[in-house]
Amino acid sequence: MGIAGRLAETINNTHKMAVEVSFCSRFRAARSECAVCARFCPVDAIDILENGVAITGGCISCGVCLSTCPTGTFRTKERDDEEIIEGINARGKRQGRDLFRISCVRGEATADLLVPCLSRLTEGMLLEPIRAGASGVAILQPACEECPLSKAAPHLETVIGRAHSLCDMMGVERKMILKTKIPLRDEMSDPGKSVSRRELFQSLRAKSIGIAAASIPESLRKDLGNEKDFKTVVRDKQENLKRALLLQCIRDRESWSRNPILRSRKQTRVSSKDAMSAEVEVTSGCIACGTCATLCPTGAITRYITEDSIYLGFRPHLCTNCQVCARTCMRMALQIREEVSLDLLLEDKEIRIFEGKKKVCAICRIDFVGERSDVCPLCEDRKRKQAVVLQF
Repeated sequence: MGIAGRLAETINNTHKMAVEVSFCSRFRAARSECAVCARFCPVDAIDILENGVAITGGCISCGVCLSTCPTGTFRTKERDDEEIIEGINARGKRQGRDLFRISCVRGEATADLLVPCLSRLTEGMLLEPIRAGASGVAILQPACEECPLSKAAPHLETVIGRAHSLCDMMGVERKMILKTKIPLRDEMSDPGKSVSRRELFQSLRAKSIGIAAASIPESLRKDLGNEKDFKTVVRDKQENLKRALLLQCIRDRESWSRNPILRSRKQTRVSSKDAMSAEVEVTSGCIACGTCATLCPTGAITRYITEDSIYLGFRPHLCTNCQVCARTCMRMALQIREEVSLDLLLEDKEIRIFEGKKKVCAICRIDFVGERSDVCPLCEDRKRKQAVVLQF
């Protein structure tokens, strides 16, 4: 879709979401197969494009994409994660609120936190009430299978599973985060008072923001302004708000230590398949080209060049397991380990994962690491391909 079409769609839509497409793993890595946002979008309002994702006119601002996306591609213009966490803390400090209750707007229950869809929740939102002193978190779940937003429901199980793994690490009993079934609201469960799909979605919208320039997403503003080349765009990194709030929560040792229910912490390793972080390892085939560091959307990998050497640093607490680094490594020298230690999230440190003696390529003049020749492997590959073409 061209800029004119995207602008028209933006003006005609009142949703509150914005896309910073340059942080999408599909924008950064052509080999990326990530489609988690579209897979769980309950209204099919996300399109997977060649170079990223886009929100269509059907968006209802439920915020599920904010929870599903590992790299922070999606932003909301109101009630973002930080505001929700602030609300959790404000309610958690009220007297008589021992158990913190969370539900969606369609559940027939009184709750301390209401969200448009339970799959909007993040791991930090489930742990924050306990850190603030609550005796537990009760997720009041109506019959999701009967809800028009049921497509998003499986993501809630992923979030709860990750939160339980963090509970193990923090010394929190898993049963402190539990689910309780509740009925749907009367107007939804009573056939005589049924609500149409369109009416339900309209009821979830916040008040209209009107047709104004303020409604144009930041990513679209960039398109309308001076365009940057790809190399410049991908060097930009952003704070992943979801990850920043989670780290703030689990690293508050003083607050956690005051909770008498807690057990002692223990080392927690989980499968990398669905983990919120990853551990990487680099083989001797690495030439320190820096592609992984350049394309990493969160800045978890950094390339350093000294007078004599080149090395790669890795900060596990920033890694979101998007696997852009592994998929874009031309030498296939960077790999994701099968398990990850969640305890790495508690430490703000950088691990040196590779180091080698620096050389300067005789052809392209780029710094690289290698033993055999003064020509970098990328230039050697290019020469081989050219030779094959000439033979034909």
